[in-house]
Amino acid sequence: MAESAEQALDEQAAALQQLRRDNEQVERENQLLEAFLAKAQQQGLTAQLDQQTTKKLRGARRKKETETRVDTFQRLTDDEKGDIVSQAIEALQTEIEQLRSSGDKDVDDIRTLMEEVDLRIAETKKDTYEFKRDVIIGGEDPRTGKTNAEKVIRFLEDKVHGKEVLVEKLALKNTTYRTAIQKLEAQLAHKEEMGEVLHLVDFDQLKIENQQYLERIDAKNRELLQLKLSTGRTVQVLNDVKGRMASLTAEGAQLRLAIAEKQRELDSFEADFQKTAGQSATVAASYKRLQAQMKGAEQPQILEYIKLKAQVAELQKEAADWQRKVEVASGTASGRAGSSASGRLGSGKRPGHTSPLPTKAALK
Repeated sequence: MAESAEQALDEQAAALQQLRRDNEQVERENQLLEAFLAKAQQQGLTAQLDQQTTKKLRGARRKKETETRVDTFQRLTDDEKGDIVSQAIEALQTEIEQLRSSGDKDVDDIRTLMEEVDLRIAETKKDTYEFKRDVIIGGEDPRTGKTNAEKVIRFLEDKVHGKEVLVEKLALKNTTYRTAIQKLEAQLAHKEEMGEVLHLVDFDQLKIENQQYLERIDAKNRELLQLKLSTGRTVQVLNDVKGRMASLTAEGAQLRLAIAEKQRELDSFEADFQKTAGQSATVAASYKRLQAQMKGAEQPQILEYIKLKAQVAELQKEAADWQRKVEVASGTASGRAGSSASGRLGSGKRPGHTSPLPTKAALK
């Protein structure tokens, strides 16, 4: 029993939740229907809606007679709900477009007013600066320190004249615009008479063309952005190339100076080479001449050359020995000469008489 009671309670709770969901759905549908009816009344669609509702109610009554179960209220079918929702969506979209267009118009008006205010502020600042320059500072009397009234009047007259000229220009521009408007109105009236007035289909076609043109403009803008990016990269590469070209130009100037220096060294080397070549030719001629002379002269044999060399060495040795003997003999002779002189003085001999020098055999 307890399990059956709990199961019954669960079923009743599920049914209650389902009823609540159904009630919420019905409330939303009612709210949508009320909003749709309000919009329909505003747009003058009440009569058409009444006719459609009457037809649907008649069909529903016929179905109701065939059904065994009697409902307390009439529900809308899915097709009717879909029609109402679609019409409500179209009404909302129309309202949104109207609000958007009016908002864009208000934004344009505000932007125009802001531009006009900016222009007036700029003109006011300019007038203030000119008034301070020409009247307050430039029109001050250096003796009295007061502002000259004539300059004030002249400044105001110039400003009034400038405003009059501006009014004439604006009047002429206004007349031109009015003429253009009249021409356009005449063209529009002529088109209406000729039956060339645009219809809703034409506006739809224009919207489609406008969308296509907007897509083309977006594609061109993307292409322009890509071109700007590529241009930026190209400019960066160009700057790098210019830097490298400047460094290469400087390096080229240094290489030209080095080449000129090497050319001067090469010229000096060529001159030295020519001089050396001349000297080499002279030496070669001298060598050939000496070689010819050597071929014509009698050359001693090697053994004879060795013997002559040995004889020369022997003779040089004997000459050295004789030189020492002569030195010794010279010293001995000077000693004897001294002793003999003292003897001659004692014996009465003449001082000029001397004994003869020893011979080579005696020295040996």
